[in-house]
Amino acid sequence: MQNYTLTEAKAKLSELISRVHFGKEKFTITRKGKAVAMVSPVTETYDDGPEEGLIRAKGVLPEIDDAVDDMIHMIYANRKKALDREVDI
Repeated sequence: MQNYTLTEAKAKLSELISRVHFGKEKFTITRKGKAVAMVSPVTETYDDGPEEGLIRAKGVLPEIDDAVDDMIHMIYANRKKALDREVDI
């Protein structure tokens, strides 16, 4: 795992994010010689179940949890009402 100072990470943020996303690489960010953060693919950090889409986003950004809950309930309600396809819930 490579280490970057905070200054280096700020200067290369787009490149580092691309490497994490596409190359599944991990990086440690340091400040004054001490590790303060690790950047890793989200699937590794938050992969705690088979959930997908909106359900998987819950908890990642706490300030939008209520909005995610509302959207999930709306989607399931609309699926139950749909007459054109069978849906297992």
